[in-house]
Amino acid sequence: MKLNNLLKTFGFLALAITASAGTGGGKAPAPVAPCCTPEEALGVDLSVGYDSSFIFRGVDFADNWISTDLNLTVPLVDTVSLHAGASYGVSADDRGADIGGVSYQRLELNAGLSFDLGAADVGVGYRYYQHQGDLSAILDDTNEVGITLATTAGPVNLGVGTYYDITGEGWYFEVAANTEIKINDSISLVPGASIGYGVDYTWQISGANIGDGFTAVGLSLAMPIKLTKSATLTPYIAGNLPIDALDDAGEDSQVYGGVSLSVKF
Repeated sequence: MKLNNLLKTFGFLALAITASAGTGGGKAPAPVAPCCTPEEALGVDLSVGYDSSFIFRGVDFADNWISTDLNLTVPLVDTVSLHAGASYGVSADDRGADIGGVSYQRLELNAGLSFDLGAADVGVGYRYYQHQGDLSAILDDTNEVGITLATTAGPVNLGVGTYYDITGEGWYFEVAANTEIKINDSISLVPGASIGYGVDYTWQISGANIGDGFTAVGLSLAMPIKLTKSATLTPYIAGNLPIDALDDAGEDSQVYGGVSLSVKF
């Protein structure tokens, strides 16, 4: 399905701990602290990025993708946080679905809760996808809910996500892992890998029937560079390897890359 065909961190779990899929306590609230000391963050993360290809769950939706993301995290109690966010992306040269002259923009809104269970973090939440531009003619605006689980095994971060597309009535499952290799106090290398599985999943394509099965293996290598206490520049390179259902549908393997700048407030 070449749309002729994911799509940050554990951003690989599209809904989760930024709260989407998204992804408690009952004690009395602590006294309100003065807002805000220089060392305190407001829980706001603003980022802008460029990706040579916009890959969403194994499918190439657009090239030369420029995006901005705004996320808010609000601790409710010691172990529970509320998350909300929005992102907007656009194909800079109007190359949607690998077709020149086809415009594509995409808006995502999300909200959810994360629960710190000690040995693992659980996220539950909701995400709304709105498609714009020429490519929206074959894409459905979509509501999605999900649950994620993130934990560690030694130096390795592990995550599992389950997402239900309410609009398309399909399921998407994802497993991912990464680890951080510190080069110095400011620079790290973060290799990662993921694999997805779809059941009646349509990738939000109107009338699509891709079939059930594994979708794609994702491989990535990021290099976060801490510029200041609050700003991080992250170049990356990645590979998308369609398998099973997506391979049968004609999705191509490819290498792509990009860079993002994130600032926390």
